[in-house]
Amino acid sequence: MEISQVKKRKLFLSFTVLLSLFALAFVSNWGALGVHWSDILTNSASSIENEVFWNLRFPRVIMATLLGGSLAWAGAIAQGLFRNPIVDPGLVGITAGSALFAAVGIVLGTEIKNFPPVWGVILLSFVGGVVTGFLVYILSRSQGKTEIYTLLLTGIAINSLCFAGIGILSYIASDAQLRNLSNWNLGSLGGSSWATLSRFGVILALPVFIGPFISKQLNVFALGEKEAMHLGIPVEAMKSFLILCIGILVGSSVAVAGNIGFVGLSIPHIVRLAIGQDYKYLLPCSYFLGGAFLTIGDGFCRTIMAPTEIPVGVITAFLGAPVFLLLLRARRRNT
Repeated sequence: MEISQVKKRKLFLSFTVLLSLFALAFVSNWGALGVHWSDILTNSASSIENEVFWNLRFPRVIMATLLGGSLAWAGAIAQGLFRNPIVDPGLVGITAGSALFAAVGIVLGTEIKNFPPVWGVILLSFVGGVVTGFLVYILSRSQGKTEIYTLLLTGIAINSLCFAGIGILSYIASDAQLRNLSNWNLGSLGGSSWATLSRFGVILALPVFIGPFISKQLNVFALGEKEAMHLGIPVEAMKSFLILCIGILVGSSVAVAGNIGFVGLSIPHIVRLAIGQDYKYLLPCSYFLGGAFLTIGDGFCRTIMAPTEIPVGVITAFLGAPVFLLLLRARRRNT
């Protein structure tokens, strides 16, 4: 029985890796301009088509793969931290913090001399996610310990404050700023480029390398904090590290593409239902399946109403919410 379960997990991991690679290659063919891999490989594409493919479409597809994987991986980590399979990184306020700092850059950045309108907002959003993560962690600590329920309640409070701040900024924003703010909150990968990849690609690829070193500790942590302490796991240090990982990954994701929902919630839940709780496989499977999901979703955004683009956050919510509701119903039926 144990051998068959291990084989099942290895097969599922292989499937998610292949699906992610297939999505990356296949979705690269999608877009308003009809240029495909066959045109590129046979040198039959024009200079404009080469420019569009290599400098616009391909970096966007790579970014979608890395970003979707990072959001799903952060979601799996958050669910492990809270020991609850129906938890999203947004619950601890990190997504809202990133969005608030981005809103500050969009609305108030024009008042700052020499403020870079694009990279300034991206940098502020990244800093906002990391700062909010640490703020929630510090506020939820008591006597050198971090209680999970206190962390959750603190995150809910920070969420409310951040959304109140975004509401105030929306109220004082000009029409153009309000439009930019709305586009940011809906999520889009339209700003992806090789420059963006060079700055955030390494960060978004980190889960692939970090996961193998923390999977064992997460498996023990899932048994409970007391059990983990008895088995030699540094629980408080582990919590700090997990929150740091979530903050950096979600902050980077919101910085690059704005708010994209349901990837960090639905994908780890789907993987958990498919192969169980073992984080040795749960983390990489979530990463690769999340990458494939967002890559395909962004491909639909670019093609359904071409040349107009639908915000990718709308697509992920439209696809993710019904799937998640069906999974919840199936889960309830099995319990």
